[in-house]
Amino acid sequence: MKISAFTLVEILIVLAIIGILAGIFGWNVISSIRKAELREAANQVASDFRRARSQAQRGSADVAIDWTLDTNGNITAYSVAGQSRPVVNKVSMSCTTGCGSGSSITNKVTYTAPYGELGATGNVFTLRSPMTSLPSIEVRIVGVTGKVIVAGGS
Repeated sequence: MKISAFTLVEILIVLAIIGILAGIFGWNVISSIRKAELREAANQVASDFRRARSQAQRGSADVAIDWTLDTNGNITAYSVAGQSRPVVNKVSMSCTTGCGSGSSITNKVTYTAPYGELGATGNVFTLRSPMTSLPSIEVRIVGVTGKVIVAGGS
């Protein structure tokens, strides 16, 4: 009776193939999680801005959104009508358009009552994942009307 078995080389080849497949699968899972976290953060920011606009329209009072910057110029938290909100999921957020530059930097957006309009021409906020290979998502406050749009991140 002859007993057949696997050689050490065959076992190592199978383990290498399993390791490669696990690495590819693991990378895709992590990438999917980071994309979902980035979308969640962008949707939270957009929802807060829409809520502020709605409050200005319904409450007949101006509603301000202001934010603080860290040493890298990223927004770490913002407040809507005095209620503080952190930027979630380790996502970095920055104001890329409509925030001024140099000595005229503004860290505030104010929706004016009764129509929820802006005094400026709008802002663009860019949200980036800690995983740098993912595309960024923009939260745009459009023109004087103050409508909020989420764009990018495909």
